[in-house]
Amino acid sequence: MSKISTRQRPRRPTGAARRRAEAQRRKRNRLLLMGSTALVIVLVALVIALHVANTSSSTSASASGASGSSAASLRVGTAAPNGAFTPLGGMPETVAALRGKPALIWFVTTWCTSCEAGTQTMAQHVTTLAADGVRVVEVENYADLGQSGPSMYAFAKTLAASAFSNPDWTFGEASSTLTHTYNPKAYLDIYYLINARGEITYVNSSPGSTMPQLLSAAKALA
Repeated sequence: MSKISTRQRPRRPTGAARRRAEAQRRKRNRLLLMGSTALVIVLVALVIALHVANTSSSTSASASGASGSSAASLRVGTAAPNGAFTPLGGMPETVAALRGKPALIWFVTTWCTSCEAGTQTMAQHVTTLAADGVRVVEVENYADLGQSGPSMYAFAKTLAASAFSNPDWTFGEASSTLTHTYNPKAYLDIYYLINARGEITYVNSSPGSTMPQLLSAAKALA
């Protein structure tokens, strides 16, 4: 008689068992996919939130410029550093050449809304500043701080209107060195009031909203 093997072959899963196993596998895959997707969404949202927060903070600080001298790198009471700027259609000039009478040197960007509003406001008050002996020098930050905006000529001609030709208001472009010296934090809009001796007496931004303070500071120089 032949021996009968007692070793049992492994049972193949039944159709129902296979279906249950496949369903469980698909469920696990769905859960993994959902978890991965949720993680990606959270990470993307976090990156966007951080970017928006940083941009908003930077834009807010830049749009308002330096709120008083506390945010400026050059302090009231110190000598105004020298540097070059080029008036529209003219030859390069220097800050040192402004000495002998008060001057307001104002750094703007041509794509900045506060700069637009400030230029329109300045057009209404430039004669008042001139009456106090202040020459206004409005210069574009070097290369418009890396952004695309209208030319300084188009910006000034449009916003200053008839005051564009006022001899006490000079428009121009700041050199890279002058921009870095007076505006190292890359504010969109910042100005310095300098007395006849070449000393900084007042620092602020956005003449559209700070003109009363500026006029008061200029009056004190007269």
